[in-house]
Amino acid sequence: DPLNAVREHCEQTEKCVKARERLELCDARVSSRSETEEQCTEELFDFLHARDHCVSAANLLGLG
Repeated sequence: DPLNAVREHCEQTEKCVKARERLELCDARVSSRSETEEQCTEELFDFLHARDHCVSAANLLGLG
């Protein structure tokens, strides 16, 4: 699927890598606690936004 290929490429960009790192740190923090109300929603949305922004730009440039 071409869209998956573009997404995989975009996930390697600096913005996406940093957003994924923040998401993974949050996930590790939440997973290490027995009780917490933290859910990492903001970090997930930040990662998806960065990736989708890259995908949109690639599609506009005809790379997708």
